[in-house]
Amino acid sequence: MLLIAYLALARPVSADDSLVSQQERVKHQLAAAAAAVSQLDQQIADLDRSIADTDQRVQRERLQLRLLARTMYAQPESAVLALFGSGSLADALTRVSDLTAAGNRAAATEHALESDLGSLEAQRVAVKADRQRAEQLRRQLDARFRALGRLIAASLARPPTAPGPAASPPAAPPPPGAPKPPPPAPPPPAPASIQQIILDAFAPLGAGAQSWALRVAKCESNYNPNAVNPSSGASGLFQFLPSTWAHTPYASKSVFDPTTNAQAAAWYYEATGQTGGPWSCK
Repeated sequence: MLLIAYLALARPVSADDSLVSQQERVKHQLAAAAAAVSQLDQQIADLDRSIADTDQRVQRERLQLRLLARTMYAQPESAVLALFGSGSLADALTRVSDLTAAGNRAAATEHALESDLGSLEAQRVAVKADRQRAEQLRRQLDARFRALGRLIAASLARPPTAPGPAASPPAAPPPPGAPKPPPPAPPPPAPASIQQIILDAFAPLGAGAQSWALRVAKCESNYNPNAVNPSSGASGLFQFLPSTWAHTPYASKSVFDPTTNAQAAAWYYEATGQTGGPWSCK
């Protein structure tokens, strides 16, 4: 997964690859990198617990060895005195043999645990290195996501350039007594504003819902359909989080389309009982 994301960062931008589609792709890669960082953090936490548990077991085995050593060499019932305190020579030899075998087993267990401890610590070093690489990738993707957002905003701010109409020759004056021509038709209406798109999307839910929607869109994005929060990844007119957008009926469409974003907000508003759901702006 990390290798795929690194290759995506190095991929050149083609002339027919739109900024919005690039940003959508980087957004998915950013989510995957963040998930990888979280997964590696969990692995490190699991290894820390295993290391602590193994270290405690090593300490217990060392304590057991010390107790056995005192039993065999320091206490009154040591291996030498056992020869004189036992009921028979066979009993004394059995006691000495049992103590020796127990000591050997404890020493072998301690050695195995120390080997496991060394292996766990080596694994933790390797996983931490992977985590550093994943975090570096996540930061690079985040920087690229924000840069694409700025490019999109700049492209929307530039007015479209269109060739002006060709100059027409002056009209000939009407002959004397001819009826006056009808007045010219009014120009076509301008495209619907962002506010009108919001009002249309929330119209089935009533005037209260329309008022709420205008207020929230103003607070969340200032009516900018290409707004992006660089820290959370919230995008579009109503600042949908990627995880929230994925659970709407409009997940297959672009979150930066104002009509789709407003319709998704209306759907979510109604689905949450007309309370506004997760929006911080109310």
